[in-house]
Amino acid sequence: MASLDNAHQNGFFSGDTWDWWQSRRLRYNLTLAAAGWIAYGAGLALALAFHKPMWRDWQGGVAMTLFLGTFFMVAVGVANVCYLLGPVVEGWVKPADASRYRRTAYAMGLLGSAALPFVFPPANLAIFIGQTAPN
Repeated sequence: MASLDNAHQNGFFSGDTWDWWQSRRLRYNLTLAAAGWIAYGAGLALALAFHKPMWRDWQGGVAMTLFLGTFFMVAVGVANVCYLLGPVVEGWVKPADASRYRRTAYAMGLLGSAALPFVFPPANLAIFIGQTAPN
């Protein structure tokens, strides 16, 4: 992060680029957290609907939730590194309409990042349907 702060101080980012992106980082992270919990809940609901428990007892549930939560936090860390592409690309490209670029790039990144956890419930659904299909 120090090198990015230096890039900001040395004028790599024009105007308020860095401040604009940083001011939206909390909203980005809260959206990712909500998407993760909702996708986890959807996966759990599918497992219950197909009578395929995700764990045998509450200790297994706590352990699995902590394991998946830790993995998800690593994924959020990677997403935050990728989030830096917004101001970096803006600094390189220097779009004529910076405001439009920012809104579009932020929306695309936010929607893509928030959609990623929802890949797993349909995959689980396909597995559950495959397991219940007659041979």
